[in-house]
Amino acid sequence: MSKVDIKTKELVVGNDITPTTYRMACADGDYPAGTIVEFDSTTKKLKKATAAANMFGIVADDSKATSINNEIVIYVTGRFDFKECIYPTVEGETKLDYQVRGKETGIFFAE
Repeated sequence: MSKVDIKTKELVVGNDITPTTYRMACADGDYPAGTIVEFDSTTKKLKKATAAANMFGIVADDSKATSINNEIVIYVTGRFDFKECIYPTVEGETKLDYQVRGKETGIFFAE
């Protein structure tokens, strides 16, 4: 019998930056762990990010926001594995755009 290594996906990596979380209201919908979100100043709720420049945080756990319970937990600081993040595909944007914006807010991506 051969040995099989099972690798678990880790969103938070390293222990050099303590992750900080907020519980905030979100627009209705499903938010898998690792989803990059932005703050909509019109609705005063988080929603899935539309571009790197709008990044506010990263969803901590698989969550579903509804009209009854719309609060989810997000990371607003910490070091994360970019490969585990869910982000919008915007023409011309690269990982570097997220790294630059993240550095401004306390979110860092491991290599």
